[in-house]
Amino acid sequence: MRRCARAGRAVERLRFTKIIATVGPASASLEMLRRLIRTGADCFRLNFSHGDGARLAPWVELVREAARLEERFIPILADIQGPKMRIGSLPAEGVILEPGAPFTVTQRPVAGDARTVHSPYEFLAQDAQPGGRILLADGAIELRVEKIEGQDVQCVVVHGGKLSSNKGINLPGAHLSVETLTEKDKRDLEFVAGSDIDVVAISFVRRAQDIRDARALLGNVKTTILAKLERPEALQNLSEILEVADGVMVARGDLGVELPFERVPFIQKQILQRAAARGKWAVVATEMLRSMVEATRPTRAEATDVSNAVLDGADAVMLSEETAVGAHPDLVVDAMTRIVREADGALRLSAPRFEQDITSFSAGAAGAAVSAAERLNARAIVALAGSNVTALLLSKWRSPRPIIALSASEPTLRRLNALRGVIPAAVGERADMDRQIAAADRYLIERGLAESGDTIVVVGAIPLGEGRETNSIRFHKVLDDARFSGQI
Repeated sequence: MRRCARAGRAVERLRFTKIIATVGPASASLEMLRRLIRTGADCFRLNFSHGDGARLAPWVELVREAARLEERFIPILADIQGPKMRIGSLPAEGVILEPGAPFTVTQRPVAGDARTVHSPYEFLAQDAQPGGRILLADGAIELRVEKIEGQDVQCVVVHGGKLSSNKGINLPGAHLSVETLTEKDKRDLEFVAGSDIDVVAISFVRRAQDIRDARALLGNVKTTILAKLERPEALQNLSEILEVADGVMVARGDLGVELPFERVPFIQKQILQRAAARGKWAVVATEMLRSMVEATRPTRAEATDVSNAVLDGADAVMLSEETAVGAHPDLVVDAMTRIVREADGALRLSAPRFEQDITSFSAGAAGAAVSAAERLNARAIVALAGSNVTALLLSKWRSPRPIIALSASEPTLRRLNALRGVIPAAVGERADMDRQIAAADRYLIERGLAESGDTIVVVGAIPLGEGRETNSIRFHKVLDDARFSGQI
């Protein structure tokens, strides 16, 4: 009974939901990256809106070195910019737009002032419509389109404020003529294909073909592809997008500008439920701990927001400017870790279930393994090497037991580390089933997650190494077996 209590406490200390931290000027040092890993970062994001592959390549190397020194499998997520529409330059001090004043957004290369600003978006005059809205600076400023003359979109200011250079433009409800993947995006995807980046997020996805186009540019590289959901069209086509993407990101910044902000919390819940049912990875992003760009602790509303994302079914939660340009990135990650661990604890007590569409042996085996682990009070679930899809499906069943996912491939181990509740563990390339199970036994014992005689559930694709769907569940008593000590 005492040893069971010790193992139970060790599981309680685990954090199941993963944390993604964005690398930027505030965090792009070896010392800070190592500190973020120690405080809870499971994955690092590179924002390609602020640079191309050549500029961001040194940060890739920094992350790899930090992970090596911390002896962790840390994946890198490349966030591709997409067709982000922006205004051009304004005076350094910015300009004030007054409600009721005229304001023109033009494709002509003019010097910006309080009456006119240039936008490089080539389809602006085509996509804007009289009577429609134009939102600037993430919706802080609202314009109403009065008329369109040539390249000039003439508007009146509805809600004013201070406007500075290069702020974003949104045309809510308008059909955008621009392609999802820009020429810059294509160059960045070519860089990703030639690097060892693990995950790529495609911005402003509108249809399944956008994901297919990105995958074609990546070629045969086994990169996980996320669809960033920021446009109303993406929600209309969500079923088709979930068919072809490996996961989704609820990008609440642009989503909350394109759609009424009061709908965003419910849309987030719906997306996470549908992703879970399809066995797809799901990330919630944008302004999760926004106040901590400067503050040393989050607001209570932010803590509630992060907790609700976990309770709704997010596999990972993401920090953006908080760690990229914030005053103290390590405090932000520590705060996120504390909030997520508490929410994970609530999930273990309530044990909610996200029913999956059972369409394969792997999905069925995952559900059966989770159910068996609960009935047998197993200490953990072990996914044998080569069962990576099953590790994802196991994580989506929200098991309160840790999932030990084995692999001989470092890129695979990194990707596994991004999955909720999954702990990657390395095994030898030619390790047979007995050696893999022995490796899992030793891993669990060394970390206090189980003791000799405890039950675990083992899931795998038999025969090993043939790329088959997972088709086997095995019940095993943990052994402290010296026969398999040393290299495996």
